[in-house]
Amino acid sequence: MIEVKSVKSFVRRFQHYITVFSKYISPPLLAVLVIGIVTSILLFIPPVNGLADNGNYYRILNGSGLYIQNIEDHSYLSYFQKDFSIMQYYNQSSSIFISSQQLFITLAIWLNKLFYSAHQFDIRFLGAVYLLFYLPGIYLLVRGLSAGLSKGRSYLVSLFVIFLLGDTSYTIYFNSFYPEATSLIASLYIFASVIYLYRTKDFGKRGLIWLLLFISTVILLGVTKRQFSLIFGLLIMGFGLFAFTKSKGARLALSAVLVTFVGFLIMGTIFVPYSTREIDLYHSLTRGVMLETTNPDARMREGGINRQYGLEKGTTYFDEYSPVSPKSEQVKENFLGKAGTIWVIINYINHPDEFNKLLDIAVQDVYFVKPSELGNYEKSVGGEPAQQTRFFTLYNRIKAAGYPKSFGFYILFSIVLIGIYGVGFYNGFRERRPGMVVRFFLIAGFLVNMIFIFLSSIVINGDSDLIRLLFLVSLYFDLISLLLWSDVVGKRIWNDEPVQKEGLEYETQI
Repeated sequence: MIEVKSVKSFVRRFQHYITVFSKYISPPLLAVLVIGIVTSILLFIPPVNGLADNGNYYRILNGSGLYIQNIEDHSYLSYFQKDFSIMQYYNQSSSIFISSQQLFITLAIWLNKLFYSAHQFDIRFLGAVYLLFYLPGIYLLVRGLSAGLSKGRSYLVSLFVIFLLGDTSYTIYFNSFYPEATSLIASLYIFASVIYLYRTKDFGKRGLIWLLLFISTVILLGVTKRQFSLIFGLLIMGFGLFAFTKSKGARLALSAVLVTFVGFLIMGTIFVPYSTREIDLYHSLTRGVMLETTNPDARMREGGINRQYGLEKGTTYFDEYSPVSPKSEQVKENFLGKAGTIWVIINYINHPDEFNKLLDIAVQDVYFVKPSELGNYEKSVGGEPAQQTRFFTLYNRIKAAGYPKSFGFYILFSIVLIGIYGVGFYNGFRERRPGMVVRFFLIAGFLVNMIFIFLSSIVINGDSDLIRLLFLVSLYFDLISLLLWSDVVGKRIWNDEPVQKEGLEYETQI
C-alpha cells in the first residue's frame, strides 16, 4: 500500500514539474534548443568539426567563385579545412554547377563578405546557414508529431527527435560542400510539412505549409541529377495528397504541379549535363559488376567487352596506378563506351547472388552516415589523419553495432510498415478520414525512395562512396521510425484524428 502511494506521489510531482517546465519551453522548442546547442558546439566552437574534401570539392568551389589558395597544403581525405579564398576576378574557367545547393552557398558567401571578409571564406558561415534552415524544420516536425498528445508524451517525442536528428553524424555535413546537407534539410521539411497538414485543422496556415512543401520538393529534386529518381516516391506521396482536395479546381492544381515536376525532370535528364558519368560508370563496373565475381575476364567477355579489362577489378577512377589508366581514350572507347546502365542492370539480372552480396555490403555502410575515411578535424589541431569525432553520435553507433546487416531487414521493415499503416489507410478510406490516407501514402513514398536509393546506388556506383550515396536511406529510415514511435506513444497507429489547433494545446495527463 505504501509503494502504491509513493508511486502516485511521484507521478503527481512529475506532472507538476512538466506543467511548470512546459510554461516556458514547449516540446518543439526543447528539440530546437538542444539540437541547436549541440550542433553549434560541433560546428563553431574549437576544435571545429567538419568533413574533409574527398576530391569532389573542385567543381563546386569553382562554380561558386571559391578556390583553394594553397593547393599543395590542402589535405584531401585526412583533414577538414574550413578556410577558402574568394575569387576577386571574373572566372573564365568556371565549371558548370547546377544545383539547388548553390542557393545556400551563395547566401553563405554573401554573409561572409558582409560580416567577415571579402577575400577569405570561412565554411562556418555555410554551416550557420544550414543550421538556421534546419532548426525550423525540427520545430515543425516535433509540432506535427506531438499534435494532440499529452505533455509527457510530447516531451518524449521531442527526446526521440533530439536523439535521432540531433546526432552529429548528420549535422557534421553542414560544415562541408557535400550536397547531403541540402538533401537533409529539404527531406526534413517535406516529411514535417505533410505530417503537419494531416495532423492539424489549423486552416489558417495550410497555404503557407503547402508553399513550403512545394519549395522543399523543388530543392530536393534539384540537388543533383541523381536525385531526379526521387520523383517516384514523391509522386506516391503526392497521390495521397489528393485526399485533401475537396474541389475540382484543387485537384486540377495538384495534378498540374505533379505533371510539371515530371516534365521538368524529363527536360533536366535530357539537358542537364551528367558531369560524373564516366566516373560513376567506371565504378559501377570495377567496384560493382566485377567485385563479387571470381572470373572478371569472362564477365567482360560475356558482355561484349575485351576480357583484358577484367584486370581493372577493384580499382577506382582516382587510383594513381592501375593496369590501364581510367582516364585514357582507350578505356573511354573500348571499356566505358561499350557498357552503360542497361548493360549493368542486365548483368545483375543474370547474376542475382552477386547483386545481393553488394546490397548486404551497402547495408553495413548505411549505419555510418558519415564516411570514415574523411577526417573531421583541422590539421592544426594536431590529431591523427582521418580522425573522427564521436561527439553526440550515440544513436548511429547503436545502429552500426546492433541493427541487422542484411538488405532483407529493410525489405521486411517496409512490408511490416505497409501492413501496419495499411490498416489505418483502410479505416481512413472507409470512414472518409483523409489524414490517415495521406499518412499511408507519405510512408509508402519514403519507403519506395529508401529502397530505390539502395538499388540505384549499387547499379550506378558499385560499392564506391556508398556511405554518402546512402545518406538518405539512413535519414528516411529514421524519419519513418520517428513517425512510428510517436504513433505508438500516442496510441494512434490505426486511429489518427487531426486536432483542432496546432497540436500544442496539451492535455494535463501524462
